[in-house]
Amino acid sequence: MREYKSIGIDFTLIVIWIISLYIISKEFKDFDIIKENLYYALFSIVVVLIFSVNIIKVNREGIIKELYLVNFKIKSRTWREIKCYAEVDEIYDGEHGKSTTKAIWFIDKNDKVCLRIKKNLRHNFDQVLEIVDKFEDKTNQKIEVYNPYFMRRGWTKASEYFTIGNNEE
Repeated sequence: MREYKSIGIDFTLIVIWIISLYIISKEFKDFDIIKENLYYALFSIVVVLIFSVNIIKVNREGIIKELYLVNFKIKSRTWREIKCYAEVDEIYDGEHGKSTTKAIWFIDKNDKVCLRIKKNLRHNFDQVLEIVDKFEDKTNQKIEVYNPYFMRRGWTKASEYFTIGNNEE
């Protein structure tokens, strides 16, 4: 079977890198410190770019999340380990109001999140989800979860938020 891929970019590391350069330059009152250490700045941006771009691969064995530029697996799950998947709106309360992150959660047999994929800034993700539909069940409804810090990492159970299949409650 063919392998389907979706490439995604996570801008949080890039923003953190830019903010840290700004703080360093503001601390020393100019950008001379960055100009003098240009090799360190270039090396750090290359490392940040390597960790910011990831790829999701789906084939008949399972789903793999790995880095794009370096062949390093972040997570790998087989279809036997996954019970279902759900479209989730993660709503976070912050200092400046609420923010929403759209994600796909793959839930394992213990009703915990075993793989989380952000939906934004992904190329070819709809085609990958069509292939996932062939192997896995999807929950009935779109789920909204408030402040899922532990749940999205698989530390707490997510079963109270979803039902599987066509069961009407």
